Amino acid sequence: MNLVIKLITFILLGIPQAIFNPFFWFVLVIVYIQYKRAADFEEKMFGFVTTNPIKRVSSSLLYGIFGGFLGSVIVVALGVSIAGSGLSYVWPLALLLMLISPHLMCFSYAGGIISVISLLFGVPKVDVAGLMALVGVLHAVESLLIYLSGHLNASPVFIKDEKRGIIGGYLMQSFWPVPFILLTIATGIPSGVDSVNMPDWWPIIRPPFVDLENALYLMLPVVAALGYGDFALTRLPGKKGRESAFNLLIFSTLLILISVLASRINFFKYIAALFAPVGHEYLINIGKAKEKKGDPLFTVPPFGMRILYVLENSPAEKMGLKPGDIILSINNKAVNSIEDLKEIKALAPAYIWMEYLNTKNEVKYSEMSFYPYGFESLGVVLIPRGEEVPAISLEESGLIKKIKNLFSKKPSS
Repeated sequence: MNLVIKLITFILLGIPQAIFNPFFWFVLVIVYIQYKRAADFEEKMFGFVTTNPIKRVSSSLLYGIFGGFLGSVIVVALGVSIAGSGLSYVWPLALLLMLISPHLMCFSYAGGIISVISLLFGVPKVDVAGLMALVGVLHAVESLLIYLSGHLNASPVFIKDEKRGIIGGYLMQSFWPVPFILLTIATGIPSGVDSVNMPDWWPIIRPPFVDLENALYLMLPVVAALGYGDFALTRLPGKKGRESAFNLLIFSTLLILISVLASRINFFKYIAALFAPVGHEYLINIGKAKEKKGDPLFTVPPFGMRILYVLENSPAEKMGLKPGDIILSINNKAVNSIEDLKEIKALAPAYIWMEYLNTKNEVKYSEMSFYPYGFESLGVVLIPRGEEVPAISLEESGLIKKIKNLFSKKPSS
C-alpha cells in the first residue's frame, strides 16, 4: 500500500511540471483555435454559437488533466518505457500520413508501420512491445475522455444524403491537452534521487536489451494532444459517444494485452504491429457502416418542421421543446418552411401558442409571452425543406478503400 501511495505521489508531483511546460500552453492555444473555428462555423450557419470557445477550452483542460493522471497510473503500473520506442520515427510518419487523410495522424498507423519495418528489416531498432503498449495506453485515455466529454457541445450540421437529400446530424469534435508521465530508463542510481524498489514481477512490459537488475526507471513529465471527431446521425451524441468509447476501450485493452505478450514472445510483436493499424481502421469502418445503414434521426417530416437543436436558455427550451420534435403550427398558422416562420416573426407577436409533435408521436401544446418586445427568435435549428443550405458530404474514403483504388487504377494508353 505504501508503494502505491508513493508512486501516485510521484505522479501527482510530475503532472504539474508537464502543465507548466510551454508546450502544454501551446497545445492549449491550438485547442482554442479549433474550438474558435467551430464557433465561427456555427455563427455563420445558424446565427448563434452553441458553446463559448473559452468554456469549451476550460472543460477540455480539466478533463485532459484527469485523463493524464489515469494514463500515468497505467503507464507506471505496466512499466511502459519510451527508451527505444522509436517515437522520433513515429511522429514524422504520422504527419506524412495526415496528408493522405486527417484520421491517419494516429500512432496506431504510424507506430504499426514503423514496427513492421523494424521487425522485417531490423532498422530502425524499435522496442515494438513498448511502442504498441504506449499506443494502447493513449487510446485507453482517449476512450475515457470520449466517454466523459466527447458528446458535450456537439455542433448541429446539415448532411448531404444520397437517398434523403438534406438531413440533420451532430458533429462531435473534442480536443484535450493531456499532461502525463512517461518512463525512461537510466543505468546506475544517481545520487540524491528519491527512488522506490519495485516488486520482482514489475515491469509487466519488459524492455529488450536492458539489464533490469541494474536499471533505473525515471519519470518524465510530457504533454500529449488527443482529439476525437465523429458524426452522430442515427443516434444522439451521448449514445454515439458512449458506444465509440466502449469500442475504443476494447481495442486499447486488446492492444495492451498483446503488447504484454509481445514483450515475452517474439511472435506476438508481429501481431501487435499489425493489430494496431488494422484494428483501428476496422473500428472506423464499422462506425461508418452503422451510421450508413441506420435510419437518420433528423430527416424532413411529411409536414411541419423537425427540430435539430435547441439553444440553451432559449424560448424553445423554456417551452419544453427538444431535438426531434416537429413544430406543426404557431398561432394557428401551419409551419412547413423557414418562410412561414419569417412571416410569423414579421408580425412581432407578443404572445405565441404552438402545436408540436414530440418524439413519442404525441401532439403537444405550449405557449409563451414575448411582451412587450414581440417574437424575435425561438432559438432552434430546423431541418430545411427545400432551402439551399451549406451541407457536409460524408463520402470520405477509408484507408482500405484508398489502397484498393490505388491498385485498381488502370494504366493510361
